[in-house]
Amino acid sequence: MDTNNKQSFSKVPRRKLVDEVLEQLQHKIFSGKYQVGDQLPTEPQLMEELGVGRSTLREAVKILVHANILEVKQGKGTRIKSLNFTEDSFEARLKNADIDHINEARKMLDLQVAILAANRRTEEDLLKMKGHLDKRKKELEKGNYAEYINADIQFHLSIAEASKNIVLLDLYQSFVPILRQTLSQLILKSMDYKDNSLIHERIFMAILNQDVEKVKEYAIQNVELK
Repeated sequence: MDTNNKQSFSKVPRRKLVDEVLEQLQHKIFSGKYQVGDQLPTEPQLMEELGVGRSTLREAVKILVHANILEVKQGKGTRIKSLNFTEDSFEARLKNADIDHINEARKMLDLQVAILAANRRTEEDLLKMKGHLDKRKKELEKGNYAEYINADIQFHLSIAEASKNIVLLDLYQSFVPILRQTLSQLILKSMDYKDNSLIHERIFMAILNQDVEKVKEYAIQNVELK
């Protein structure tokens, strides 16, 4: 399909550029003019049409890649991978499962690893958690959504690691692809995205203080806010 007929992006004003670029790219992709397999305009073309720099554009594209909408291949450009927020690939059963079932499983898993982490965490575990928590907040403030999502996932994995239960850690790692996709889609659907940093900070403090009852409360709240 000829991409020259699809160049109708407007210049992005100076505010949260990544949000604006995501919004415009989604509008264009789902406008009905693209089909699965079609190539997007080249990176220089998109930068010119959107009036943004390379880093801003690439950040937006990363989110769309994580959401399974775009696919980037070196030397071949960026193409439309899917026009749905689902995929038929590795862990398809989990990714295509009912969202309520996924949240039920996550609630049980998050709760159990957090309880164990509160009882078993070491100083090294706490340092890892705090490092990921600080990075999560910093990347969100900068609008680096892909890095924000990665730091969020690493924070939860560090809690699972602190549980000292290798089976639960492996189970949590199996959720990473769906967590990354779900968070990416949440950002795409919420252009005025606000996260639940306060709950994450409370989870950390409860684990630090080995307050199991608070850990239970905040771990459940975190999943229910997704």
